[in-house]
Formats: sequence, C-alpha cells, structure tokens
Amino acid sequence: MEQVDTNSKSRAAKNIVVTGTAQAWRFVTGFLLTVITTRLLKPSDFGILAMVATATALIGLVKDLGITQAIIQRSTTTPSQLNSLFWVSVLASAGFALILAGSAPLLASFYDEPRVELVTIAFGLLVLLSGPQAVPTAVLTRDSHFNQLAIVDIASATITFALGIICAILWQSYWALYASAAGGTIVSAAGIWLAARYRPGLPKFDPSTLQMLRFGWHVSGFNLVNYFSRNSDNILIGRFLGSDQLGLYDRAYRLLLFPIGQLNGPIGQVLVPLMSRIQSDAARYRSTYTEAVSLMMLTAQPGILCAVICAPELLELLFGAQWVSAAPMFQWLGIAGLHQVMTSTTGWLFLSQGRGADLFRLGTYSSVITVASFLAGLKWGAVGVAASYTITNYVALIPLIWLAAGRRGPVSSRDLVNLAAPHAVAILGAGVALEIIRHVLGTVTPIQMLALFFLSYLAYLSVILLFETKRELLWRGARMFSKK
Repeated sequence: MEQVDTNSKSRAAKNIVVTGTAQAWRFVTGFLLTVITTRLLKPSDFGILAMVATATALIGLVKDLGITQAIIQRSTTTPSQLNSLFWVSVLASAGFALILAGSAPLLASFYDEPRVELVTIAFGLLVLLSGPQAVPTAVLTRDSHFNQLAIVDIASATITFALGIICAILWQSYWALYASAAGGTIVSAAGIWLAARYRPGLPKFDPSTLQMLRFGWHVSGFNLVNYFSRNSDNILIGRFLGSDQLGLYDRAYRLLLFPIGQLNGPIGQVLVPLMSRIQSDAARYRSTYTEAVSLMMLTAQPGILCAVICAPELLELLFGAQWVSAAPMFQWLGIAGLHQVMTSTTGWLFLSQGRGADLFRLGTYSSVITVASFLAGLKWGAVGVAASYTITNYVALIPLIWLAAGRRGPVSSRDLVNLAAPHAVAILGAGVALEIIRHVLGTVTPIQMLALFFLSYLAYLSVILLFETKRELLWRGARMFSKK
C-alpha cells in the first residue's frame, strides 16, 4: 500500500509540474501581451473591454452549471450520462450567450458608451463556442490527461498572444483585444475536441445524472455568491471612496492574490480528481491532502510574510513611489493571505467528496459575513475595509470554514487544526526575526529585501523542522525527488 501511495503521489507531483508549466506560460504571454498592447492601443480601448468584463466574468463562472466539477468528482460515468450532461451544457451555454447578448443594449446605456453593445454581442458568441468544451475537458481532467491539457493550454495562450500583437499593430482598435480572446477560445475548443476521445450521442437521463446536475448547480451557486462577495469590496470602495482609493486597493489585492492563485490552480486541478478516486481510503485521502497543503504553505507563506513586512519598499520597487500609500492595505490583506494559502484549498474537500450543497451553504454564510466586514470598515477608508476583512477572517471565517469542511469526510476539523498549527508557529517565529532586523535596518534597499526574503524561508523552515510530522514530510519529499 505504501508503494502504491508513493507512486500515486509521484504521478500527482509530475502532473502538477506539467499543469504549472502551462499556467506559467499563460502568465508570461498574458503579461507581455498586456505590456505591448498597452503601448499600441488607447486607454479607451481597454476601458471598453473592461465595461464588458464584469458581465462576461459572471457568465463564465456559471455557464457550464458546474458540470465540469460534477464529472471530475465521479470516478466513472456511463456514455449516456456524459451525453445528457453534454447537451445540458450546450443548452446552458446557448442560454447564457443569449442573456449576455440581450444585455448588450443595457450595458451600453448604463455606461453611456454605444461601442459596448456590439462588443458584448461578440463575446456572447465566444460563450456559445466555449460551452460544449465542458464535458470533454472534464473527462480529460478526471482521467489525468494533463499532458494533452497542457499542450492545448500552451497553444491557446500562444495564439492569444500572437494574434493580439498582430491585430493591435494592424487595427489599433479594441477589436484587436477581442480577436485575441476569440483566437485563444477557438484554438482551445479545437484542441480539446482533438485530444478527447469523447463524442456526443443521444441523451438519456437517469437518477445518477440528475444527482450530478444537482451537485453542479450547487457548485455554480457557490461560484455565484463567492463572486459577489469577492467583488463587493471594489464596488463599495469605488462608490463611496472614489477611483483613487479603489486603484490603490485593487493593486494591493491583485499583487497578493498572484502567488496564492499560481499554487492553488494547478495543484487543485490535479488533486481534486485524485482525491475523488481515493476518498474510500480515508488514510490515503487524508495524507494526500495534508501533505499537499503543507508543501503549499511551506512554499508561499514565508514569501508572503516577507512581502507584508517590507510592503512599502516592495510596492515602490514594483510600481513606483506613487503606490507606497497602498502599503497598509497590502499589509492587512497579506495577513489574511497567510491563512488563505490553506483555507482556499478546503474547497477541494467539498468537491472531491461530492458535497455541493454543503459548499453552497458555506459560500452563502461566508459571503454575508464578508460583505458585512466590508461595510463595517468602510468608514475608515480602504485601509479600514482591508483591516475589517482580515480581522473578520480570523475571528469568524476560519472557524466557520474549518468546522464546515471537517464536519464530514476523512479530513476532520481536528486534522485541519493539526495541519495548520506548526505553520502558524513558524509564521510567528519568522515574523519576529524579520521585524527585529527590519527595525534595525530602517529603510530596506532592494538587496537587503532579497536577503530578508531568504532569511524568511530559513527562519520559517528552522521552526517547522521542530515538528516531527513536518520533518517526515520533508524527508519523504527529498527521497521522492532523489529517485527521479
């Protein structure tokens, strides 16, 4: 059993590397595309796309009705079940495409920008095109065909980049940005269908199919309420505090979100289908989850901690002196980010165990608490919003999430506490060391910041090694790496 478990974790590690490589390529090409097109196009071109982005992002969260996750969660599905889910996803994407296109005149009127109308209709066509990908993508993910998915992702990102640059040079219009998105969507759709062996047939609904649809609807419901709670801070700050405060807050939030998203995305894509298949083996399931999350915290938390402590110098180095006033917001949000490295992964437990209804309820409760924290902090400005959100996270959201996640399944609430406790001690130890040095240095130069970054990892690792479970984890990881 130990050998089988080791082999499965080794395959998972390889799949994470493959998926992470594709995501890294998408990030690099996306960053370069943003820089180059910003120089070629006018600010108003990006403004028009931004006006459409809120509606398209919302549609993108719910357009497949959670069918992708419903298929991934099942170890096996019958052809008739896949056919039924496929045609439901096609009808759903067609419906959402019509809704988006129908909202075009309203969006144009709301923004008082006639050009928004045609662009919104054009994005509706992309929703219609991407919808049928849900089932074949889910099948490839569930069956661990991550090499094929990575190739498709890299090809799509490359076409998006190349087409965006070429069209921006030729057209110098916001339509270049649309053409870039359209090219990537078309390549992705074609690649998925070439890689997948699935071909749709006639639907036949059975009780299991309906159960999968209910699970998917609950996942979509969670995505919906989570979307509103995650964006309500921007809405409130923009409405009551103005664009300057919103700009500072947005940059601070996005800079913090980057390392968490880069870890959570590729690892979750690999682990959720694996955990779905092994959930009957409680010990194996528990060790797979806890070890993956431990490694994520080891990777991300020392870096976030150093960024929080050196926030003024970091923001000035990356964005310029005009962004230093965002440092207090970044520091408060960074303190919340230290625990979100772990709590953001609890969704894997709900999804892999098929607990869609529990996930939706948790999302609803968490959204109400989150929005209330934003409202409570609004009177103290954007810094108050960030501070209120962070305090609420530690006082209310962490206990709520851990209790809900550990209420059922192989990973209990006690397991989550035991998982987090050594890392919390390591954060405190490394934080004290960095704060003492930071106080002695005063203003931190870029070279000194780099030294503090390495010191943060060294101090954190020194404390973690005091715990036997973490020593064993690092030792197993080192042995696994040495065998490759």
